[in-house]
Amino acid sequence: MKKGKIKPRTIIQEALLLICTLIMLVPVYYFVIGAFKSRMDIIRHPFSISAETFTIKNFPYTLKHLRYLEAIKNTGVITFVSLALVVLAASLAGFAIARIHSKFFQVYYAVLVAMMVIPFIGCVIPLTVMSVNLHLYNRLLGCILIQVAWNLPFAVFLFVGFMKTIPRELEEAAYLDGCSTFEVYWKIFLPILRPVTATCCIRTGVMVWNDYLVSSALLNANQTPTLMVGVQQFFGARATEFGYAFAAIILSSIPMAILFLCMQKNFIKGLAAGAVKS
Repeated sequence: MKKGKIKPRTIIQEALLLICTLIMLVPVYYFVIGAFKSRMDIIRHPFSISAETFTIKNFPYTLKHLRYLEAIKNTGVITFVSLALVVLAASLAGFAIARIHSKFFQVYYAVLVAMMVIPFIGCVIPLTVMSVNLHLYNRLLGCILIQVAWNLPFAVFLFVGFMKTIPRELEEAAYLDGCSTFEVYWKIFLPILRPVTATCCIRTGVMVWNDYLVSSALLNANQTPTLMVGVQQFFGARATEFGYAFAAIILSSIPMAILFLCMQKNFIKGLAAGAVKS
């Protein structure tokens, strides 16, 4: 079989994609090598590193002043509890909306989709006042509840789109075998939801893990530190400790990189399936 000729249009498209990828990787390269240089070396030689400029002194300093273990514990609790609640609530809501014919569920779904366009920054002050009134200020539970509520609309949108692609024959066969509605969800739908669940976990997990606004508004940085609030302390109004900041960014990114590597097989599949609407 003869191999097809590569069209010039394909070469141009791939070249453009390669250029865009390299441009996007420039900031990553900049802060990765910057984490192993002093502040003055970053300013003098921003895009190069040598044996003379290489140092690992930024990391011990960052680990100490970032209060890394305490910050990663707080951030991890907020992220993983929020993820568990979002996946549970969104999958249940998605099942009800996609498989149960009810006007109430359709209106509820329309309201959820509409909430996706509301800018979060406009809700910070009301949420802060509400947290104080409910005695949730400077508590991890307050951050968790806000993160769950804010990430739930898009998660429900993903699960509804995915569940609408599942054949109704599976559901009908389960009912004929004597399963209740909840058993259909638990035994039939939930095992099939791995791709969209991975997509939801990666997207929501990255957003919650990298959150600065909610944590800085609702938590006291000295009593309950989180990673992103800790990273911000290296960016001052008058001077920025670039080496310490870059080291903090790398340390903060490691857990999310591991999460993505563990779930990357299902990520694209779930994102494409969750975008299908019937």
